[in-house]
Amino acid sequence: MDLLDRKNVKILERAADWKDAVRKSVMPLEEGGYVKPEYKEAIISGIEKLGPYIVIAPSIALPHARAEQGVLKSQIAITLFRNEVQFNREDSTAQLFVALAAADSDSHLKALMSISELLQDNKMVEQILNSKDTETLYNYFN
Repeated sequence: MDLLDRKNVKILERAADWKDAVRKSVMPLEEGGYVKPEYKEAIISGIEKLGPYIVIAPSIALPHARAEQGVLKSQIAITLFRNEVQFNREDSTAQLFVALAAADSDSHLKALMSISELLQDNKMVEQILNSKDTETLYNYFN
């Protein structure tokens, strides 16, 4: 997957709360110059207004916002939290955060299709959630 740089894959023990998880999952994109600092705050603001729309499946979140909210270049960052992150609804938790920065409406679609296919396999999701290290995690998506 050409939209995923190895250095954008992280495994972290925990996040203080869902806002912290969003900020930590977007940080590799910010540090790499793919998004402006306000991008992560736009995602948080969207969740505060709309609810946890980024939780797309059990244990999986896709933090993203519109391109004009701070995207500079398309890229993906993957962060696995060892401990579940609770959102502001009881039924919304996630461990795997696939942060997406899409600079336009179609350059990221191929990557999203690949990720979607991968995450439809429950056994594969379980293996991903139990990744021992970042190399293993990266390889699932590459």
